[in-house]
Amino acid sequence: MSVEEETCLDCQWLSNKYPLINQLYTLYDYDGLVKALIQQYKLNGDVALNQVFQLPPKLFKHYDYVIPAPIHPNKLEQRTFDHVTTVLDNQKIKYIQIYETEERQKQSELTKIKRSFQHNPFKINKDIDFENKRILLIDDIYTTGLTIHRLAELLFIRKIRKIDALTFARAVNNDKI
Repeated sequence: MSVEEETCLDCQWLSNKYPLINQLYTLYDYDGLVKALIQQYKLNGDVALNQVFQLPPKLFKHYDYVIPAPIHPNKLEQRTFDHVTTVLDNQKIKYIQIYETEERQKQSELTKIKRSFQHNPFKINKDIDFENKRILLIDDIYTTGLTIHRLAELLFIRKIRKIDALTFARAVNNDKI
């Protein structure tokens, strides 16, 4: 949301295009030191920095399933670790991976408009009964909201009770992204 907006235009657009998730939790704003730490962790492979992202343990008790955003196998091979599940593993948070993703252009290289015109690159690869379950989706950075909402979109048809999301950071001013 830019300073001039009374209502977040990205949120309005998302609510018109996707059923909205119930709640979004974020640990930090994605700027300054946090941005530098995430880039050092994710892009430079400084795996020890996963300790920075201390997830609130009490939160996880409210969900039947914790589901991380997927990483494409080629990107996993390049990075050598999954930056989201490494945090979950290190904090002994139980999760299931139900998604796979097509290889796609690096999202940080795309504008919001270009991101919005991409098709949903995700698909569910497991047959799990999600009816009346509470789901928490986890990703590293919430920029435009499209990744989380595209993941959630695949679950809404499964009679989910509630879908929330947790991200390590949220872009505070993504007008230029």
